Amino acid sequence: MLRIDDTECVRTLTLNRPERLNTLTPALARELHAALVECARDPGVRCVILTGAGRGFCAGFDLSGGGEPPDALTQRWSEDPLWWEPEQVAARLTEDIQIPILLHRMPKPTIASIRGPAAGSGLVLAAACDLRIVSETAVFKTAFASAGRCGDPGGSYLITQLVGPARARELYLLDEKIGAEQALAMGLVSKVVADAQLEAETAAMASRFAKGPGIAYAGIKRNLNAAETGTLEDTMAVEGPTNARASLSHDGKEAGRAFIEKRPPQFRGY
Repeated sequence: MLRIDDTECVRTLTLNRPERLNTLTPALARELHAALVECARDPGVRCVILTGAGRGFCAGFDLSGGGEPPDALTQRWSEDPLWWEPEQVAARLTEDIQIPILLHRMPKPTIASIRGPAAGSGLVLAAACDLRIVSETAVFKTAFASAGRCGDPGGSYLITQLVGPARARELYLLDEKIGAEQALAMGLVSKVVADAQLEAETAAMASRFAKGPGIAYAGIKRNLNAAETGTLEDTMAVEGPTNARASLSHDGKEAGRAFIEKRPPQFRGY
C-alpha cells in the first residue's frame, strides 16, 4: 500500500490506495512510520517527498477499516465501544503522532506533493511537512467535526503554526472545504501549480534540496523547531552549536572556497 521510489538522493513515499483516495489504514500507517524512520536514518536520503497515487493526496483515515482484519482491541471496540476508557483511546491515538513528528523534525527537508483531497489525517500529514506544493485541484478539509472527532494528535499544533490561531479555529470548527488558492492565501500551502506540472515542480524542488548543503538544512530545521516553542534565549542557545557544526562541515567549508574561487559550490550533504 506504500510505494517507495528513490531518485538521486530523493525518496518518494506514495500512499497507494487510489481507489479509496489513499485513506489511511492501520497497516498503511505502520508502513509509513517504518519508511519515515528509515528515511531519517539513511544518509543517502537527502529529501523526502510524500504524495498520493491517483487523483487524491489522502482523504483521511479509512473508518471502514480498509478490509483489514481487526486486531483484538479493535474487535472489542466494535463490539462494545463503551469498554474503552478515554485514556486508552488517547494512548492508542498518540502512537500515530510519531508519523507527523518524523515528517516535521527529521534532519532533512520534507515536501508534501498534493493533488485532490487532503482531509483529516491527510491534512495533518501535509501540515507536518516542511513545504506543500499543490495542484490547482487540491482541496483541504479538517473533516474532524463532521466525523464527531476533535482531531488527530499533532494537527492542532501544526495547523495553528501554519495559519495562526484564528484561522485554525475556523478550519476546525466550521469544517469547510478550502480550495488551493484560498489555502495559499492563508499560508496553509507553499505553492500552487497547474495539475500537469505538479510532479515536475515537486521534483525540481526536491532536487534542489538533494544537491544542497544537508548539514545546513538540518540545522535550519532544528533552529526553526526550537523557535516554535522556545524563548529568544532558548532559541539562540540552539542556534549557536548548530551554526558552528554547519560552518565546520564539508559543505560549510566548500561554500567558502567556492565563493573565493567564484564557482558554484559542490555540496555533499555533510
